[in-house]
This record gives sequence, structure tokens and C-alpha cells, in this order.
Amino acid sequence: MSRDPLLRALRSAVVGNPVLARSPDGAPAFWLVPLEVRQRACGFARVELTERVAQLSAFGAGADDVSSWPEADFFRRPPARVLDEVRAKYSGAQLAEPVFSYDGSPAKWAWRVTVGEPATSVVYITPGGWYERAGSRAVQPGREG
Repeated sequence: MSRDPLLRALRSAVVGNPVLARSPDGAPAFWLVPLEVRQRACGFARVELTERVAQLSAFGAGADDVSSWPEADFFRRPPARVLDEVRAKYSGAQLAEPVFSYDGSPAKWAWRVTVGEPATSVVYITPGGWYERAGSRAVQPGREG
């Protein structure tokens, strides 16, 4: 393991349950493996489908920045309180089942929830909160998408 002091917490971490991240179109994309210390994730490994570790990262500004470590349960399901916020904002709209995915780049992994049928918005739930994107926009002929 790296001698980088920012990664010190990872040395005492245990490997959590991997979660399969899917591309926005639903195809398997990569595995995200939380690295856990006392029910919190101090970091993660992003593992390609070929089993090559593409990224190893620690959460926070330093090895002892425990307040920035998300609950390990985040990698099993999105937090219920956040889903309640999304339901309140989109009262009456159908929410699709959350899927672990990413927003544009694998570095922006999150729980993806499609809102409405047909989709009017997509919500991304991250360890730090949630945000929304407008639903898919049709590319008009003669215009760049």
C-alpha cells in the first residue's frame, strides 16, 4: 500500500461488499469496493470489469478526517432520508428503483434515480447529498447534442 499519509486509514480498513456500477444505459461498468473502518467507509477501490484496480482513494482531507467518511451502508442502498427528500420534491411522480451508476464519468459515481414515466429528471445521490439533471434531451437534426 502507498506510503502516502493521506492513505494511512486504508491500511486498517476491511474490504466491504462491492457494488456493481452500471452505465447510464444500464450496462455493467465497474465495481466500487468500499474500504471500511467501524461501519464507515474511509475510502474505496474502483475495479474494472477485468478485475484491474483503476483507482484507490481515501475520503476526506486527511487520514483522520473521520467526519467526511460516509456510512458504509451508503454502498448497499441510498439513505432513506435522502430518498424521502427526493419524493417530497417530486410529489406524485413515479421514482424508479435506485441504481448505482455515474453521471458522465466513472469518477462521478452515485445512486441514480429516474423521476417520472417518461423520465423528466434524473437524480444522483452521492455521499454528500443529491442533485438533479433534466431528463434526456432529444438531439434535434442538424444540431450538436
